[in-house]
Amino acid sequence: MKKRIGIIGLGIVGEATLKTLIKYRSLIKKRTSVEIEIAQVCDKNKRKKEIADKFGLSFSSNPFSIIEDPQIDILVELIGGLTPAYEYITAAIKKGKSVVTANKALLAQYGEEIFSLAEKMKVNIGFEASVCGAIPLIRSIKQGLVGCEVKKLYGILNGTTNYILYKMHTENLEFNQALKEAQEKGFAERNPSLDIEGIDTLHKLCILSYLCFGIWPKQEDIYTQGIKGISYLDILYTEELSYRIKLLAIAKKNQKKLSLRVAPTLIRKNHPLSQVSSNFNAVWLDTYPAGELLFYGKGAGGFPTSSAVISDLAGVEQEKGFFLQKKEKIEIEKISNLKTRYYIRFMAQDLPGVLAKISKILASFKISIASVTQKERRKGKIVPIVMLTHEAEEKNLREAIARIDKLDVIKPPTQVIHIEDV
Repeated sequence: MKKRIGIIGLGIVGEATLKTLIKYRSLIKKRTSVEIEIAQVCDKNKRKKEIADKFGLSFSSNPFSIIEDPQIDILVELIGGLTPAYEYITAAIKKGKSVVTANKALLAQYGEEIFSLAEKMKVNIGFEASVCGAIPLIRSIKQGLVGCEVKKLYGILNGTTNYILYKMHTENLEFNQALKEAQEKGFAERNPSLDIEGIDTLHKLCILSYLCFGIWPKQEDIYTQGIKGISYLDILYTEELSYRIKLLAIAKKNQKKLSLRVAPTLIRKNHPLSQVSSNFNAVWLDTYPAGELLFYGKGAGGFPTSSAVISDLAGVEQEKGFFLQKKEKIEIEKISNLKTRYYIRFMAQDLPGVLAKISKILASFKISIASVTQKERRKGKIVPIVMLTHEAEEKNLREAIARIDKLDVIKPPTQVIHIEDV
């Protein structure tokens, strides 16, 4: 079976996909009986024509030359962003073409609309490359877990932030030092805000919410916190407490309510997610009846991501489209209702009675202290006080911290990090 494709976008992933397809086209045909023919490639940068010429391929700087070509079966969109990717994808679907995309931001924003249009036009969407790069996560959930209920999901979905936290831990670096190193090694963009503010992880969590729970959540309904506020002190102290800090995407379903959040989180050092190092990704699922599952691998990079794109190309028109026949009516739980344990680091004056003042305010909001440690003694100076709490409500904890931070013996802001007993 021959499938003619057009690729829009010859950036890092697009060029890697092109090279991998050409190198392994005979292997793909042998394994799948699908012969993938690259009909045309497109990029707004006309200098990219050199790449097409190298492989003897047709090149255009006009995406609609692919979209409107009736001989092209599949559009591969690898330009990223919302606009004009949205226009290209929807136009291609209306022309009866299936689409393969790595565009997590687009799917997070317009996924419900795009999938509904694809279902109406009887074409498919391949989106394996949109979450966790080379890890075959989406196909595993769609097919391997078709008879399973996903109860909980914990994901390290962003390699940049995992690399930064890993370097802070292993090389005793502060955040800005680790970020600079990540940028120098090409693991972080010059403008890293989407990564370090948790937005990239948020986009991927929206996609996984649809896969696992049948709902396209609104991004503004999901509590999202990045890692900019994490200090080396927190890395050091949590390690002493047998925890590690990871930027996690978390999803938990309880009957008709779904708790979703992206935030730095403490998990036990002996949990597999704590061992995920450098710029790797991992997703841990709690399912029934399959039980606990862990997916691990490279989550970014041109060639790892190209493997996911090619996987979709080989199967997107042969497989049944992933369109949930009945959309779940699930309420997104507000972060203020979260009940969990907390790590708290106060910076307080080393004076008699300070701890009593803090404890009194916490008690007034029904927050029970599990342990407390004053890390240094410097009479009259600012020193760190580290607490772990028992389970408490987020809204109570935040109100208590706001009140404590107003004390003249406290140097705000106080650090608060969720603890997950995975």
